[in-house]
Amino acid sequence: MPVAADPSFGSLEAAVAFGVILLVAFLVTWVVTDLLRVPRAPYVATLTVVTLALAAGYLSWSETSFVDLATTDWVWAIAAGLVAGLVVAPGVRRLQPHERRHGSALAMQLAWEGVIYGIAEALLLATLPVLAVWHAAEDLGWTDSLWPKIGAGAFTVVGALVVIVVHHLGYRGFRGAAARPRLMGALLGCGLQALAFLLTGNVLAPIVAHIVLHWQMAFRGVELPPEAGSRATPGVEPQTASWMPEALAPAR
Repeated sequence: MPVAADPSFGSLEAAVAFGVILLVAFLVTWVVTDLLRVPRAPYVATLTVVTLALAAGYLSWSETSFVDLATTDWVWAIAAGLVAGLVVAPGVRRLQPHERRHGSALAMQLAWEGVIYGIAEALLLATLPVLAVWHAAEDLGWTDSLWPKIGAGAFTVVGALVVIVVHHLGYRGFRGAAARPRLMGALLGCGLQALAFLLTGNVLAPIVAHIVLHWQMAFRGVELPPEAGSRATPGVEPQTASWMPEALAPAR
């Protein structure tokens, strides 16, 4: 895992950074999709800009090398990302298929909702929280020997899971008892991506995993959040993927 090169960036600074990541992860969904009811395409643009700004700020503050994040064991990172993305394939195949786009419309969807949306969420949910918690653990000396290091790794995944839950609760369609299977699926899918990043230390792992997941959903014709139905009819549960407990719920 790339280290924070700035000696003044300790556990307190990492904790503050984690709090900012947590807050932004909730506000970007709740304000943009629930309060403002912004459609999916401009929401993806907003999410991407906010996430990239947040990532740039964290890397600059901690002096973490982006080159290290993107090049360390990159072959293993891509492999780990493919595995993490394909693990959910059985769950995707259990979803009720819907009419999907074709031709140029499908290509645009794969690029915008697959690649762009996938990169933004991989950074926000499975990269930045892991980095912040790991950097705090390093400063506290929890990564100096094997068993404390394993414990620190588990703690980083838990931190990512907290951000994943808070982020998804910002969506109207992920609240309430009926949405719990979807929320559990999001935890599992995005949690696997956070684990892939933790094990490889390379941002390509969660990015590849999230893109693969979004592509599978696109080919299945499954609508990604924010759902059009939840904007058009407030209070009505959107009819999108709910795979649990039979399989993994959509991690988006």
